[in-house]
Amino acid sequence: MKSISSYVFHIVLLLIPFIYGFLANKMMFPLFPFIMQLIFLVFWFYVGIRFARLNIPVWKSFMLGNSIWFMSFILFIWQFIILDSASRSMELASLSQHYMLAFVSGPLLIFPFISSGTTIIFGAYILMFITFTIGFWVTKRRNYGVTAAPERSLG
Repeated sequence: MKSISSYVFHIVLLLIPFIYGFLANKMMFPLFPFIMQLIFLVFWFYVGIRFARLNIPVWKSFMLGNSIWFMSFILFIWQFIILDSASRSMELASLSQHYMLAFVSGPLLIFPFISSGTTIIFGAYILMFITFTIGFWVTKRRNYGVTAAPERSLG
């Protein structure tokens, strides 16, 4: 059984993108966006690996690893897609944007023709989820021998 400090460490890992986004927003300029994108892609892949190694059921570790992402994503959907601009709370809207700010450069590079900020933020959330999931899946596959297709006998 893991100690409480191990779980606290994992929760702190989940909060690092929010802390970066908050600080970058307060400075009104993200620090070296492309470099931070690469650093956070590697970091978020590592976070997926760390959560895959937790000694709890796979679905629980996956859900725990994506819990803050999911809450932030739902907050984003609520503030930017469901509500109109007159009903939007600027505090809640900015909270939802802090979490994925380090991942915004990816969708901007992949889709330079998109000018909608909401679409770019949505793409950043998806990129964040995919990166975590790949790190999680690769580790589970390597550690437990999970394969994409069932093994077949030649006999």
